[in-house]
Amino acid sequence: MTVPPEPSSCPFVTRRRFLVGLGATVVLAACNDQTVSVYRPDPTSPTTDPSAAPPPGTFGGAEGRTLVVVEMGGGNDGLNMVVPHADGRYYDLRRSIRITDPIDLDGEVGFHPSLPRLARRYADGDVAIVEGVGVPDPNLSHFISMETWWTARPGGSDNSGWLGRFLDGTVGYTEPLAGITIGPGPSRAMLGNASYVVAIADASGLSPDLPPWIDTSDELMSMWEGFAAEDPATIDLDGVRTAIAASVAARGELEGAFGEGGDTGRRRRRRRAGLVDQLDLAAQLVMSTTAPRVIYVHGFGDFDTHQGELSRHQQLMGQLDEAVDRFFQTLESSGAADRVLLVTASEFGRRVRDNGSGTDHGTAAPHLVIGPTVRGGRYGEAPDLSRLDPAGNLAHSVDYRSVYATVLDRWLQADADEVLGATYERLPLL
Repeated sequence: MTVPPEPSSCPFVTRRRFLVGLGATVVLAACNDQTVSVYRPDPTSPTTDPSAAPPPGTFGGAEGRTLVVVEMGGGNDGLNMVVPHADGRYYDLRRSIRITDPIDLDGEVGFHPSLPRLARRYADGDVAIVEGVGVPDPNLSHFISMETWWTARPGGSDNSGWLGRFLDGTVGYTEPLAGITIGPGPSRAMLGNASYVVAIADASGLSPDLPPWIDTSDELMSMWEGFAAEDPATIDLDGVRTAIAASVAARGELEGAFGEGGDTGRRRRRRRAGLVDQLDLAAQLVMSTTAPRVIYVHGFGDFDTHQGELSRHQQLMGQLDEAVDRFFQTLESSGAADRVLLVTASEFGRRVRDNGSGTDHGTAAPHLVIGPTVRGGRYGEAPDLSRLDPAGNLAHSVDYRSVYATVLDRWLQADADEVLGATYERLPLL
């Protein structure tokens, strides 16, 4: 069994313990130290119920379309990503971390100054901003909030993920490469009752250290509860292997063009090791002959900005801007951009009033939906900084499952009500 180097960010449990505890076997070493593992639901786990899975095809689902979810773990500060610069209360409440030079979008809000490429795409009509996205009765614990976003069924007995249930009812076990995660292990959002998840990891780039928002070893192990390793002999991974090789080659050519070849380039690439690399690979997977239905990207960056937010969030926004723009440029050059929709996710926003150098856990926040098929603009309700709850948090105006229902119904063309177990508003952004 090949085990990647142990991460340094989590003192409670090592990656070795995670892999051994899960029974995970590395299926192949594709190239450049990347590893690909295949998971299926564990029939002995109380978090999965194979008998609950509908037959493949029950939920419909369009072929030839890919949903890419970019998870910003830790709680992204939406007010500093989409800045309400026309509201003087923003500046009053955020004296130490306010953004004074946002990129104006419409006279009311503006993007963080590190998002110039996304601002251009917004002007072109390819970016929708969904404002006020939140969770009813929010819990500001990272893990509980993430679990709510992953499952879309808080408190339910079946802890399968919303995208895992989509895969159950559309392809089941018939398309092993339909659901792929890029990051530190499989995401609970992709846990189904009768479908595979392929997880791509890379100790030097595609799989960063374990999520920094993990507080205890129990939370870490619970992240992957319900998964079991699949026998590699049952899965044909040629499509993934080819896509990884293409991604590595393309990245090398770009770095060579920028004068980043040789040992210096490799050191630079390892230092970057984040969303740019992850979305480089996602683009190659979309363009491959076995394009996934869903690609879930997670584990990059630390959006839990309690301290030093101005510099930390600036770096994170710059990474998001570069990675998303490069992702769509790659797809546009091959004529594949109209086959992709990219959506952001984060467990909660940040407190409206700063704490002196950062922000504490909050509630509602804006999320982005990006792609050439999007009806660009602003959806939901603008944050009302005069109407905060007793803790100083924003009221949400859009249930997070409305975002899910919209992309399931209008992009993936699946039965969103069946996947989510209830009916939620569809947003007119597609």
